[in-house]
Amino acid sequence: MSAGSSARAQAAALRAARPTTLLGRLQALLGLRRRASVKAEAHAARWDAGAEGERRTAVTVQALAAEGWFGLFDRAIPGLRVANADIVLITPAGNVLVVDAKLWHRRAEVRTDGRSLHHGDKDYSCALRSLRVEKARIQEALQDALRKQGHSLEQVRRLSVTALIAMHNAPVAGGGFTVDGIRVVPAERLLPVLRGLVGTPDPMWSGTVAAVASTTLPRYEAGGRR
Repeated sequence: MSAGSSARAQAAALRAARPTTLLGRLQALLGLRRRASVKAEAHAARWDAGAEGERRTAVTVQALAAEGWFGLFDRAIPGLRVANADIVLITPAGNVLVVDAKLWHRRAEVRTDGRSLHHGDKDYSCALRSLRVEKARIQEALQDALRKQGHSLEQVRRLSVTALIAMHNAPVAGGGFTVDGIRVVPAERLLPVLRGLVGTPDPMWSGTVAAVASTTLPRYEAGGRR
């Protein structure tokens, strides 16, 4: 499964849904379900945008593979039934970066008041809360896996997870900012920002973390909310 696969599948499922009861079919024939259909299409479009944002971000970070980075895409998170990690990167130093890809319209700026995340006049702080939970669960799951493999307490504590939002289309205030511990980065600046988070290269530790992440964060199955 590639980046954005589960989001594309969810969009397709929403569009394929048809009324199955006699009343539902009658309402559809009479045009009474038009408002619901418009709402469903808007929901599907958001999943499509999410899938495209993930795809674009995956293409961007492919350049890092030649520099010793590992990448995992569209991964399930232990303990979270409906959430998935868009992109999980392991740097050559073994640092873990969780990248949440967003593709929002360019008619409004993405900004912060120091506490919340806004796109124009809409508050999207829910995206921050979700990403904080994902980051915490991923770190907990990876550290637990390392402990079970017999790694030392020092190595377990060494594992750190950083969360970022890669923003496509919509302009980002100040060329990027950090809010509530999460860095919001314009997609065109993503690579230099990521390279600044590499740390001191340690190929053996990086390979260990990548192997643990690959088995601990399985491929995500389509479904859930967005």
